[in-house]
Amino acid sequence: MSSWDKLVEEKIREAMKEGAFDNLPGKGQPINLEENPFEDPTMRMAHRLLRNNGFALPWIEERKEVDASIAGALAGLARSWRVYQETQKSGRRLEQAEADWQQVLNSFRK
Repeated sequence: MSSWDKLVEEKIREAMKEGAFDNLPGKGQPINLEENPFEDPTMRMAHRLLRNNGFALPWIEERKEVDASIAGALAGLARSWRVYQETQKSGRRLEQAEADWQQVLNSFRK
């Protein structure tokens, strides 16, 4: 840590001890994350209108689709695994259950 960093840290600690940060506006309140501080201010209104009307940037929409596909695939895999295990317990149609499980597993891998 440089001497400059140490000086700044020391000043911050002194201010905290003196109570300089005790009465700041919004103290104890959650941070407002509605506005993106990195967003271009000239585009803020357009982005807000799009977001409020259910639109999102293409990469966000694509991510939602990917997440939904993954969730569906995992749910199908879990369902097939339960069926496969139930079939193993009962001992009926074991070969068919094994083939079905392998087919679902291969499909999931693709």
